[in-house]
Formats: sequence, C-alpha cells, structure tokens
Amino acid sequence: MAYQQGPPGQPPYGPPPGYGYPPQPGYPPQPPPKKSNVGLILAVIGVVLLLLLGGCFAVVVVAANKGAEEVNKAISQLTPFPSFPVDADGPKHEVVFEAEGAGGADSAGNITYTSGFDLKQEAGVSLPFTKSQQLAEGTPIVSLWVQNAADHGTVTCRIKVDGKTVRQAKSTGPYGVCRVQVDSLGE
Repeated sequence: MAYQQGPPGQPPYGPPPGYGYPPQPGYPPQPPPKKSNVGLILAVIGVVLLLLLGGCFAVVVVAANKGAEEVNKAISQLTPFPSFPVDADGPKHEVVFEAEGAGGADSAGNITYTSGFDLKQEAGVSLPFTKSQQLAEGTPIVSLWVQNAADHGTVTCRIKVDGKTVRQAKSTGPYGVCRVQVDSLGE
C-alpha cells in the first residue's frame, strides 16, 4: 500500500487511521483455574461420619448386650412365685358369700367376690345377698366386698366355709364398704 504524499516540505501522512480505539497494551494471560478441593473435602467428611456412626453403633451393640446379660442375671436370681396347691380332684368346700343391710341399707351399690383368681362383680343388688360355690382345697384368696348404696345404714358381710362363719365385718355410714377375706381354703 502506498502512502499518500503530503504537500511539499512536509512528511508523508502515514498509514490510514484505523477504526475504534487504539489498541491497548495486552494483559498477561489468565492463570489456569486452580484445582478444586471440594471433592476431597467431601470425601474426608464422609469417611469421618462413617467412622463416627460405626463407633456409635458399636457402643450401642455392646451396651445392649451388657444390658441383656444383666437382665438375664437378675431374672435367674428371682425367687419363683409361690404356687398355690389346688387339687381339683381333692376335697371340696362349700363357700357361701353373704351380705345384709340394716337401718335403711336395703341395697348394695356394688358387690365383688373372688375365689382364687376368679373375680365376679354385681351392681345394684338388693340385700340380703347370698352366693354359694364349691371350691377345691387350697383355693387361694376368697374375698367379699360390699358397698352400701344408701347414705345411711349398716352393711354386714361374711364368708362361711362348710357352714361355719370364718370372716365377718360391718360398715356403717354413707356408702360404707365392708370387706372380708380368707387367704386360703383348708389351712
């Protein structure tokens, strides 16, 4: 490309002007991106968590085994519950539960009677009350509870075994409760 000549006595014009801004000095190239340690950090955290969880699991398992050993040891040292010798084919006893009222106590709000582990309950019962049962020798805990349904009067409760009164009690007053118990038949 030829440069234009200027008027005589002057230097030539030079290259034609460029478009836009004159070129700036260059920047140094950017350094390569640093390698990220995020993966390594997450891996280390994961390993630490696994170790902690494994340690906790081991502690729980050891404690549970120790606890089970202690429970088994305690159970083996327990005294067995006493059994009540009941001979179903042996001698029988006639047991009579009786309740009566006086002085206005003409009904029981609740009557509960037991023979062994058999519990029976009746409500709103007129007095006098009588129930009879044939029970085996050695039957544990024969009892009678009677609650007066009135706010006055006296209730009497008794247990008879083979025709003889073995326990008797009275309760006077509003809604009074009378209770009698025989620990075991035939003893």
